[in-house]
Amino acid sequence: MTQNTFKENINTVKEIYPGTYQIILDFASKKIIDFILRAEFEFIWIHDFEPENKSSWNKYDLPISTKLNKNVLARQISYDFLLKTAEFEQIKEEIPNGITLIQIKNKPPEFLDLKRLEGKTRYDLLKKECDYLFEINLPNAVDYGTLISSNKNYLNELLNDSKINWNDLP
Repeated sequence: MTQNTFKENINTVKEIYPGTYQIILDFASKKIIDFILRAEFEFIWIHDFEPENKSSWNKYDLPISTKLNKNVLARQISYDFLLKTAEFEQIKEEIPNGITLIQIKNKPPEFLDLKRLEGKTRYDLLKKECDYLFEINLPNAVDYGTLISSNKNYLNELLNDSKINWNDLP
């Protein structure tokens, strides 16, 4: 049996865990998000978001406690945020490359901390608790990204979508 090379796995659906599938994206930008969102999934969860210029001191209005927000100079900020899928259109141009975005039907429970979850457990909990459609990880620089879903049919539909040029991803 011959092993597939990395190049043979690009832009194809591969099972990475039982019931979890992945497409390795060949140099995709955030523009691919327009092609993969589905309106019936209510929320977009952007995980571990880092504003541009994260190493520089910048002014932010941040919560100091549950009672107080304060305008402070801050750096190295990263956070998760949720928004309705319909609202993504309003912010998509401001979102930089280098994001992890998850489209979900259900708001994540408080205990679900993606920084502490990896592999099969991560995707099992995303499916059980959030009914996720996909997780896309797009790197900052032009590089390979990943699109992961428990819905193999959805991924195959994307691969067969004539609006997506898989040889030259947006």
